[in-house]
Amino acid sequence: MMNDNDIFDIRYYLTHEKGGIASYRDGQSYIRLFELNNTYGKQIEPDFPDMVCTQVLYYGETLGVKKIGKYLKHGGIGIGVWEFYNKDGTLDHTKDLDEHFPIKWEQMEQILQDNDISLLTADSIFRYYDEEKDLATWSIIIKLAWDSGCLYVFDARTGELLLKEIIDMRKEM
Repeated sequence: MMNDNDIFDIRYYLTHEKGGIASYRDGQSYIRLFELNNTYGKQIEPDFPDMVCTQVLYYGETLGVKKIGKYLKHGGIGIGVWEFYNKDGTLDHTKDLDEHFPIKWEQMEQILQDNDISLLTADSIFRYYDEEKDLATWSIIIKLAWDSGCLYVFDARTGELLLKEIIDMRKEM
């Protein structure tokens, strides 16, 4: 999964960071560089309609890759297989964050499109796995107005729409 774009530009970060974050555009993506607890990070967020972003974390001492993976806009949930590296730069292990979600994000996007649900005004995207019930769900809130949205909940195994409900965005979920 690693490539040349996964290099952390320490010079750019140190000369442009404001409040701990340096940001810039690179083609069709918005790039954020940050530092937190002696770990550097790079987030690559492509323009709409692409909802899948990349995050790379680096060891602070060496700037070697620590972990790399994908996450979704509007919720930041990790998706797919994440790679974890040792300080010497070798792949230590991987973790499949989609393990309990047979319907992957790409399939979920198609289900939303088939149901005429546009992500243009998506407010949040999240998923949940209930071990007791062995139930996995995808949930998407589409903003309708400043104070209301439509919550859609889909079964992450079948794609079936389980819930469609207008919600008050002023209340916490």
